[in-house]
Amino acid sequence: MNQHVHNMIAEFFAAIEPWKSAYSKASLSFIAVKRDDSLVILAARMFLSASFREPQKDWFETGEVVAGQVELSGGVVAFAETIQKIASPDGFYIPGKLVLRSDDNQNISVGPPDLLHHEGLSQGNRLAVLTLCGGRRDMLAPQPQTDWMLKAAARPFDSLTELSVEYGLGAAPNTQTILEVVAHAAAEVWVGSSVKDGNAALGLWLAPDLDRSKARLGYRILDKGIVVNRGSVDGDQLHWGERSGDVVGRVSLEAPHGAVIQCIASYAGHAHHLRWFADPHTYQNARAAVLSSVDQTGTLLRGYLLPELPPRGKAADDFESAVAWVLWGLGFAPVSFGMSPKTRDVFDIVAVSPRGDFVVVECTLGLLRAESKLSKLSAREAALRKMLATSGLQHVRVLPVIVTAMTRDEIKADHRAAAETGVLVLSREDIEAVFEGERLRFANADQLFEQALQRLAESQEPKDPLFLSVT
Repeated sequence: MNQHVHNMIAEFFAAIEPWKSAYSKASLSFIAVKRDDSLVILAARMFLSASFREPQKDWFETGEVVAGQVELSGGVVAFAETIQKIASPDGFYIPGKLVLRSDDNQNISVGPPDLLHHEGLSQGNRLAVLTLCGGRRDMLAPQPQTDWMLKAAARPFDSLTELSVEYGLGAAPNTQTILEVVAHAAAEVWVGSSVKDGNAALGLWLAPDLDRSKARLGYRILDKGIVVNRGSVDGDQLHWGERSGDVVGRVSLEAPHGAVIQCIASYAGHAHHLRWFADPHTYQNARAAVLSSVDQTGTLLRGYLLPELPPRGKAADDFESAVAWVLWGLGFAPVSFGMSPKTRDVFDIVAVSPRGDFVVVECTLGLLRAESKLSKLSAREAALRKMLATSGLQHVRVLPVIVTAMTRDEIKADHRAAAETGVLVLSREDIEAVFEGERLRFANADQLFEQALQRLAESQEPKDPLFLSVT
């Protein structure tokens, strides 16, 4: 293992040093290929977390492919040593020698730690991620042979991608073998917090081995979209007790009727997690109130927008309808064309902001490039721009958006193609954020349009090389 890899591992663990005692255990998930006495990694992730609520999955083996999960102990010093062993020729015994190998005459590649990973930010979580890359994946798992071997297993999987998702590794990377180290938040806003009748009962969950005096629960109280109060409560001022098996620090605050509260869990001066809360029976957005009257339990809209995959029946039509509902609830004026046989080849949904900007929406339950959806959306956007220009409305802005029910991991191979064609991608995580962030509480379509344009521009910016290799 070269010095650069060693330095990046050290930098990662130095960054999480203030809350390292939260990670007494870790979970290592992997898919590997048997080579001699070794298990050569295709994809692996080491998860550092204060608690693991899901039981470990049984190991899977067919032909030369092995997948499994291993519990690790000993704290962050032991975990760092494990990573170093995996990145070295000697490997890490699990049983079997688990090793991340590079191509001949090459070094393992590693980039600087991403201490605020975008997947965590989109869900209000601090995720610190270190990524190490080895050799070419297709040299270990040629396709389509590997997928067809998995189909023939006693416990069959349709593809290497499905196997990767099953073992918590996301969609399998396209080119290189990979080891990721993921450190989860050590403090969270308690999910049992609530707002009701002008009273906010808020809570902070903290990893058991951390110092409560270093914790902090911050809050921002919004009334009619305007912040009317902001502050924080230090950990030693919270009332600590057991709630549903967890130790939670609690505090009560007064809030205006119908207000929405953003809570921020911090530790040692670092924000770890945020959540939004609102009175479920009070709305300051009349459109959201209408949606609530139609879907009183909230399960219908969630079920349509977050369907079980693969889809069944009319799931695609339900998904498209629900996307239009949400756009309306957020303050846009949407019109749906995609469910009519005579207009479905024109647009799925066109939505207009109060300022007059257009959003052209394509909905899919699958991959972005399936059925040429990206190219069709780009062509439809161009046609709309041309029509507007012909009418002397060339100043009107048009934003093409594709919404998918798949996760960001599952569609990441298509992200670059979408950015190159100028299409904003909204994945399952973005849909979940609509509910978790209480975004339907406010109808500010113009602001959302500006934020969407900025996000698209950021996706199109040239990226620095993801991995750095030192010879």
